[in-house]
Amino acid sequence: MGKKSKKKNKKNKLKSITIVSTLIILLLALAYHFYKKSVTADTFKESSKYQVKGIDVSHHNPILDWAEVKRQNITFTYLKATEGITHDDRNYIYNYKLTKENNIKTGSYHFYNFGVSGREQAKHFIRVAKCKSGDLIPAIDVEHSPANPYSKDPSFVKNVIKELSVMENELYEYYGFHPVIYTNIDCYKLYISDSFPNNPIWISSLNKEPNDDIRNWVIWQFTHKGELDGIVGDLDLNYFRYSFDDLRQLQFP
Repeated sequence: MGKKSKKKNKKNKLKSITIVSTLIILLLALAYHFYKKSVTADTFKESSKYQVKGIDVSHHNPILDWAEVKRQNITFTYLKATEGITHDDRNYIYNYKLTKENNIKTGSYHFYNFGVSGREQAKHFIRVAKCKSGDLIPAIDVEHSPANPYSKDPSFVKNVIKELSVMENELYEYYGFHPVIYTNIDCYKLYISDSFPNNPIWISSLNKEPNDDIRNWVIWQFTHKGELDGIVGDLDLNYFRYSFDDLRQLQFP
């Protein structure tokens, strides 16, 4: 009887340790989940200053449910349509159809490639992009990337601006509106500030709210690590600077 009792007690003790260990692991996992969400993910804050919320997406952002996105008071979105002179975003047509079905104001953007003909990039965008009545006017994405190296060499910067000006003018002539230019603070200073006075600016400023040093800014991208129901993974979140009525100024009639 003594040996059986000891074995039983040992078994019960091991069982208790297993249960406690499992609970500790679950609690730690739960705590980590909420910690990670709190430090890495941003969501839209309720704000009396910025009421008009938007997102921008490409094939890097798997969308599960655009209706769910709309239910979270997302007013507008910019969809990547093209890049350079040959690349079409593989999710563009699919996303465009569903954003329109869910009454989300939709714009299309082109990722500008340095060192490539601005005229040919404009032709590529015009051929692919769906810019219809009520849609947001086109946007050109100007930023550094593996394909767009950073350089302060005057001749390099001059050529980037030259070809971007060609593309901007081609889109203006075709659509009748100066396209929105998306950029970040560094690229704004290098390429945009002194050369594109008539374009609405969509500025990526992750550390602070943009001020009037960014001339003509109308959209503020404040994070690359946003979260919304209906979308898998991180995404870009944006505020339109002005009112819902003012957003019409960025729409095709």
